[in-house]
Amino acid sequence: MSNELVRDALGNEAEVDKAEKNLQKYLFFSLDAVEYGVEIGLVQEIITLPQISPIPSTKKFCKGVINIRGSIVPVIDMRIKLGKEPCEYTEKTCIIVLELAGERIGAIVERVLEVVEISSDKLLESPSKFESNGYHSISSKILGDAGGKRQILDLYQVFDLEAEA
Repeated sequence: MSNELVRDALGNEAEVDKAEKNLQKYLFFSLDAVEYGVEIGLVQEIITLPQISPIPSTKKFCKGVINIRGSIVPVIDMRIKLGKEPCEYTEKTCIIVLELAGERIGAIVERVLEVVEISSDKLLESPSKFESNGYHSISSKILGDAGGKRQILDLYQVFDLEAEA
């Protein structure tokens, strides 16, 4: 719909602006038949799975580093990072290059699905999980119209980083 039609339907520009500001874009990918979303603003690029240079003595989820146009980027297998069993990489496996807290991180995912624009009223709060060890949920929101199968990840929680102010 064009802005003109939206204005006619809503009656005034203030409501249109409010409706437009209420939308956020997310990139969805799949891991083990579960769909996860990340804020599109954190995504730098999506690349096919290149040769990864392993780094000895790192955690199991850290697969190594790659060189992207002269920049060394650590690569994390999201399946393992999220507590799932590793799997064979396929032709659909790719790396989502993210920028978090000023650092680039490559996230290996099974496949990228789509970019979706979602209204904030469609997102439900994720149940918080606090335990004695301080663990808390890695999902910030759950898409309400997808039967709970689409989770919006809080990447700062996933990677144990401080969110930028």
